[in-house]
Amino acid sequence: MQAARRGDPNAFEALVRSVQRPVYGLALRLLNSEAEAAEVAQEAFLRAYQNLHRYDEGRPFDLWVMAITRNLCLDLLRRRTKVRTEELEPMKEVLPSNEASLEEGAIARQERQSLEEAMATLSADDREVLALYYVQKRTTKEIAQILGCAPGTIMARLFRAREKLRKKMTTEEPT
Repeated sequence: MQAARRGDPNAFEALVRSVQRPVYGLALRLLNSEAEAAEVAQEAFLRAYQNLHRYDEGRPFDLWVMAITRNLCLDLLRRRTKVRTEELEPMKEVLPSNEASLEEGAIARQERQSLEEAMATLSADDREVLALYYVQKRTTKEIAQILGCAPGTIMARLFRAREKLRKKMTTEEPT
């Protein structure tokens, strides 16, 4: 961080590489668009670079960049119209060979697709907290730092989001 603040582009590049995937992953979860997620991730890193002088070294760099990413995503979501112009691109999962039979693979893909479809119906706030906790593997304390609220609030949001997702998943299953 010190080298990046002194203007060393290689140091900042190393910082970016260390958090590039989680930043893009959060943006993708919130925006449901690969193109927009890539754009927001780039913008987040640009803003981080431009504001290195404001960075509080008492806070982990990755959490700072994730908070910037989150804010950019929320700004974009606010600007969007209520009518969706693009359908969600289905996630393409590839199973490792010799791991599962074709039938097991088809079932796993269907379950993954059902989960993604149910996630897409949740609010951006619910998707965000679930993605940070389950996909990014962040602790409630880290999520609280990213979102700027108390860890107890995160625990309550996680509980409510899981309940909504569970209800969506159980109502979608055939009886």
